[in-house]
Amino acid sequence: MVNKEIYSELKKRIVYLDYKPKQLLNIKDLAKEFGVSPMPIREVLILLETEKLVHIIPNNGIYVTDVSFQELKDVFEIRLFLIGLVGRLAAQRITAEELDKLKELNKKIKQEKNRNKLIQLDAEFHNLVNSSTKNQTLAETLKRLRNQIGRLWFFAKENDAYSQQIPKDFEELIKALEDRDQNKSQEILKNHAIHFIEQIKSSLYSE
Repeated sequence: MVNKEIYSELKKRIVYLDYKPKQLLNIKDLAKEFGVSPMPIREVLILLETEKLVHIIPNNGIYVTDVSFQELKDVFEIRLFLIGLVGRLAAQRITAEELDKLKELNKKIKQEKNRNKLIQLDAEFHNLVNSSTKNQTLAETLKRLRNQIGRLWFFAKENDAYSQQIPKDFEELIKALEDRDQNKSQEILKNHAIHFIEQIKSSLYSE
């Protein structure tokens, strides 16, 4: 079984760009850092490769994957389609307990000023919405896709207006889910994803 603590830490370092794209990762150094044998590190890196966060080249090394904007465009198109399905299924299947958890998470998001923590809370919110569909394959697929585009946050300039819009979007989504409004939930999630990409484009291509 993969060491979840090491997996979470290495994934966080990649997504938060502590490890830069194309950076070489040394299994022996990581094993020494985490106080384990090389085998658990190797198992974690194999899993991260399935999520396209590292690339293992036999007889060469293990590298953090580069950020390919064409590939991310492809991922976004798939994700945009799937989150529409999430909106519809979540509106049908979400429980009162899950709605309460979303409300608590959104309170934290409203108050959070630290960018890294905001990104983490945003991911937790989306993961909970995805899991509320009661479709494990859908939830796991979206989690993998999100890992691939997560690094885009850190290529974008900080934008207070966008950060403040996130909890507003989530508040509308929670209301739509409470009302069991499938069309509205689908629309809100799709628009939220589109706004994210627009924010990234604006940051990357602004002078």
